[in-house]
Amino acid sequence: MKVFTIALLFIAFNLSAKEERGVVVKILPDPLTLDSSCKAMADLVAQDFSILYACKDSFQRMYFYNFRLNNIDLVADFKKSSTDVVVNKSQFKSYTLYELTAKNPDNKPIKFVSYCTKELCLDLVSDNEYEKSVQDSITSQLRG
Repeated sequence: MKVFTIALLFIAFNLSAKEERGVVVKILPDPLTLDSSCKAMADLVAQDFSILYACKDSFQRMYFYNFRLNNIDLVADFKKSSTDVVVNKSQFKSYTLYELTAKNPDNKPIKFVSYCTKELCLDLVSDNEYEKSVQDSITSQLRG
């Protein structure tokens, strides 16, 4: 039943996205237009529902938008599996904004930004740096 529900949500989610200078995603209270390089993916066997968009910046570096339910504490997960975790928490309009920097087990830097409502989160993740314009684009589109 869970796989069917996730598949149905993924189909509905993709039907609500359309091409318009990129991909318009309507899962948060505010619609977001993502770069046209972004490709949607879903893991139908994962324990937690999420939809992931894999994207490339102008330097061809990968970064990811992860839309997920706000039912796990990612900060605690990072602190368990990473070293040197720094968390900045702030309020951005109706969203709680988490900005994390950490190092993975290979001692490589991780940059992580999460915009959360009570129900949903948008995580912007990259193992490398991504252009500042990526985060600025999200910030400029959120009205909530």
